[in-house]
Amino acid sequence: MKYKEKIASEIIRMIEQDLCSISEICKSFKISRKTFYEWKKIKPDFKEAVEEAIDHREDVMVASARIGLKQLLEGYVQKKEKITYIPDKNNPVEDVEKCRVVEKKFCPPSIRAIKYVLDREERKKDKDRLLASERRPLIIEVQDEETKRELMILQENGFRSGGSLNPEVVAAVDRKLEGR
Repeated sequence: MKYKEKIASEIIRMIEQDLCSISEICKSFKISRKTFYEWKKIKPDFKEAVEEAIDHREDVMVASARIGLKQLLEGYVQKKEKITYIPDKNNPVEDVEKCRVVEKKFCPPSIRAIKYVLDREERKKDKDRLLASERRPLIIEVQDEETKRELMILQENGFRSGGSLNPEVVAAVDRKLEGR
């Protein structure tokens, strides 16, 4: 099928609204998945619009997930409405509302959601601490020259063992030591 701007904009709208998968969208427009991906390849504007639609869809899903998580963390009120109908006296084909009962139930915070958020925060703090310690330079003071030379060989060999067996690594370290 030939690329048409109208079809492309409808595809973008459907992706953005998360109505269907790419396969389902292609079926509804009677185009193959190959055609869809071909359009993405040859039409940079279409490719960019598809990527923006996917980004927008993901932003909306993340926002929705955050709202749901917030409700689980804080608790929420669940509203349940029960409506009873009876036949209309004037028109037996129609029904009229007899009564409406509204029940409100407070759902307490979810312990699992709270634990999830706290565990996630703890993992993030651990990761931040690890990254902070990796950024600090490692300084080792060595008293004897032979231990210093062995540590320099280890460093020169990318902190892998066997550096003292590699003549190039040993020569590079010896040049550094002579240059002092």
